[in-house]
Amino acid sequence: MEKLYLYELVKATGGRLLSAPDKKEEDAAADSLNTEILSVVTDSRKITRDCVFFALSGERFDGHAYVDASLKQGAAGCVISKEPDELLPGKFYVLVKDTRRALGDLAAFYRKKYKVKVVGITGSVGKTTCREMVTSVLSRRFKVHATSGNFNNDIGLPMTIFGLSAQDRVMVLEMGMNHPGEIRRLSQIAAPDIAVITNIGTAHIGNLGSRENIYLAKKEIFEGMPSGSQAILCGDDDFLPRIAGDPSLSAKHRIYYAGTNDLCTYRVVDAHVEISGVESDAFRAEMSTVCTIRMPEGRETLKVRIPAAGMHLIYPASIAAGVGDLMGMTPEEIREGISDFTGQRMACEKYGDILLFDDTYNASPDSMKSSLQVLTCLPTARKAAVLGDMLEQGDFARQLHREVGAAAAQAGLDTLITIGKLSEDMADEAKRRGLVDVRSYPDRESAVQAVEEITVPGTALLFKASHSMSLDKLAAVSRKKAAGLARVSRD
Repeated sequence: MEKLYLYELVKATGGRLLSAPDKKEEDAAADSLNTEILSVVTDSRKITRDCVFFALSGERFDGHAYVDASLKQGAAGCVISKEPDELLPGKFYVLVKDTRRALGDLAAFYRKKYKVKVVGITGSVGKTTCREMVTSVLSRRFKVHATSGNFNNDIGLPMTIFGLSAQDRVMVLEMGMNHPGEIRRLSQIAAPDIAVITNIGTAHIGNLGSRENIYLAKKEIFEGMPSGSQAILCGDDDFLPRIAGDPSLSAKHRIYYAGTNDLCTYRVVDAHVEISGVESDAFRAEMSTVCTIRMPEGRETLKVRIPAAGMHLIYPASIAAGVGDLMGMTPEEIREGISDFTGQRMACEKYGDILLFDDTYNASPDSMKSSLQVLTCLPTARKAAVLGDMLEQGDFARQLHREVGAAAAQAGLDTLITIGKLSEDMADEAKRRGLVDVRSYPDRESAVQAVEEITVPGTALLFKASHSMSLDKLAAVSRKKAAGLARVSRD
């Protein structure tokens, strides 16, 4: 973070500077509006010298309890919404109505201090992969600052913005949401020059009630964007093409699409997955997705290699190509940026001719379907999936589990094992769609033997569920047997 001054903090937040009574003359400088602020901190355990501490409050915590300790540890001052009984000499206090909103207001002010292009990325699934693909491409020419981890809400996004330096030329920000109005607020803070929407899926449908409402919530990204800004949207989504037909948006913004259909300005053709190392003794198989991206008229067609498997990766690749093109990058820079992608991917473990995909960290209906699509691309004799409950789907849980069951049948699986009560609907729908070998278990302990049975040579196995289902323990069962079979085969 570049330094801020106290007068900028007061101006940005609209706060009131509190003064300690009967200060000594030497303490008067503490309230000087030229006091330097070197960083912004919201966690009292991470106080740094001359930072400003924002006392955030939530249902289970209140940062005001840590104000004194933070100031004594070296913070220059604090932003608070509760006036303290006593003010420490030599420290500044800025009183605001809402510290969380003030954090965003200061981030919006800080973002506008620097000549930086901002790419804002939202969508129901694939935000992180898209963010990392776009960052990889843009980094071939520009100094890029980007969201790290899951810092994509109204606390994380401002904290990402505060990491911007005067040397950065592009900032890539991921924007997440659970409820209506959240993307609007993030867009007002970030003021994106280029907006990306990856898709309109079913993540958080339990909170929003319908895909229509999710679409309206994602569309809020335009509300903080300046006139003349640009957007690249997934053209294969069934909701997003509406945006080009919305005169209130198309008149103010330049709208482009990426994907596979005729609507797309950045259109993918001839996509396929290539796998190397399957016949070798390598522990991890090397997988890549190769595709051709047709660029706008007058631009060179790009043939790119994405260093990960999955047909769903053509979407972040085509979006990243579009963002790079809008930023004036050359075809070779875009191609190299996509080939340098090292972001999130489904790791493939190889034990002899058994391929194992342990993707048990989290699950949504869309990510389940994407993972199943990876299996369809693999040149193995057998394909099996061990899938568990997807939590936090609200009233739509039964319907969404059935959708995944249908996708499992369409993926050409030989065996589907489901774990958990919710996944019984997944199993039922897979059977109804013609998948013969479907086995449903109430918990992971009862499925151990079945997992061992399907871990046989020539099989690709996928393990995926919400993290709290702990399906990584079943993946470990499969891993142990596969490793043993590989050792026997080598011997």
